[in-house]
Amino acid sequence: MSINNREDANKYYQLINGLVDDYIDNHKIRPSRLSAYLKPGGQRFNKFLERNKLKDISGSDRILKDIIEDRKHMESDGVITFESFNLLESTEWKISDLKQCLYKGIDKAGIEMEKILADYFDTNLSAIDVIDSDKHKFKIEDWKNDDWNIIIYSEEEFEVIKHNIIEHIVDEMSEREIDIIDDLKIKFNDLVKKDLLEEKLSEILNKDKLCDLISVCLGDEWQHDGFNRGHYIWLS
Repeated sequence: MSINNREDANKYYQLINGLVDDYIDNHKIRPSRLSAYLKPGGQRFNKFLERNKLKDISGSDRILKDIIEDRKHMESDGVITFESFNLLESTEWKISDLKQCLYKGIDKAGIEMEKILADYFDTNLSAIDVIDSDKHKFKIEDWKNDDWNIIIYSEEEFEVIKHNIIEHIVDEMSEREIDIIDDLKIKFNDLVKKDLLEEKLSEILNKDKLCDLISVCLGDEWQHDGFNRGHYIWLS
């Protein structure tokens, strides 16, 4: 099925617009950051269309991409109400600590990840138990009868976590003031442009450093074990 006329376009624009609003509200994501969570053309972008039965509607991907871009400009241009701005600045919408970076905007783990783990550990699906789908935590009994706790993230989720960490660090640093002398303080965000700081942090947080940081967030017992079929795997 395809979008053939203005009436169809308006219908699907309103539908997808509402779905995007729900996504923003459910995940507590700033509109300007939406493209980091639903990267146009990416796996999560496509799953959004599939989950909402839009995958087979030709042109729906273009509408979703346009709406994501619109949301970004609406926030950056200040085209939001005072009430909405207060909501976006509330603690509920902010990342309060590094551990929260592992969960914000991350969907529940599904059967695809169980199959990847079965392949990685050379075991059957029956040997894999879901401990916490929100936190992507599994328990596996391998062929040696050893039990392992596992956490797994896709490459796209890995990038979302990286984005979350950068956002958290930038927000934390922006709140800080530098004391020069008595009665002379300078805010950090007056010294360094936000986009330049984000760019520098993105360079610093390469894959190895990000894996190390995720391990720290998970706890001392966790270590990054490997990469398999587009997924990063931790075990304890």
